[in-house]
Amino acid sequence: MSPVSQKERSRLVTPPPPNSIRFFRIRAGLTRQEVGRKLGVSGETVRKLEQCDTWLDANRAVEIGRILRVPHELLGFSYASDAYAWATKAVPVVGEITANDEVKFVETDRRIAGGAHLPQGCVALHIKIGKMRGLYLIYQQAEQLQMSREVLSRQGNQVHFLVHLVNGTTWWRHIVPSPATDLYHLHSQHLDMINDVRIAWVSEILGFELPRYPLPTPAQLDDENGSPSKPWTPMDDDASQ
Repeated sequence: MSPVSQKERSRLVTPPPPNSIRFFRIRAGLTRQEVGRKLGVSGETVRKLEQCDTWLDANRAVEIGRILRVPHELLGFSYASDAYAWATKAVPVVGEITANDEVKFVETDRRIAGGAHLPQGCVALHIKIGKMRGLYLIYQQAEQLQMSREVLSRQGNQVHFLVHLVNGTTWWRHIVPSPATDLYHLHSQHLDMINDVRIAWVSEILGFELPRYPLPTPAQLDDENGSPSKPWTPMDDDASQ
């Protein structure tokens, strides 16, 4: 009988979501037994956590994170649709914001580490210049709202929406009503106003994220052998992204 090439999978009928403990344990150069001793449990308990035979709660993740020197939100991370609610989310990068506050959409396979509070379906735009340079603007790509008085009221004096125009361009600007019916102006501090545009839809900005740590790729999480040669560090982010 040929040896089994794949690592064991959970033996439960309905296992909990996958996690990233194994990846970061190997990156830290520790065995299951060593992690278990530091936790005060057996190596078998660590195996059950890694192979989804035991639910990983946030408190236990905090304990393991201290040992592996990894934020606990990362230990619950996975690409599964039912991933732990308290874990880091992988947010696809779909473009960037340019010098004149225009959004340029670009197809990319990059993902950044987003906060656990973010809802499903979020995407990110890289802010390339200005005081917020390096941050990522977060919004829900599928949540498109029709322009209305309510939108104007909700934005207040701040820029709370991305604005997609009938001409196909998208902007990160404040919306100002025009005297003309169904037309608007787009205002941005220190830039010339864009006058009398027609808005196709707007999308609410949910917040801004600064990628604090790199995410393991699906291939790294599925790697049978792991790679203990390099300890994980937040400074790896630029290279990994």
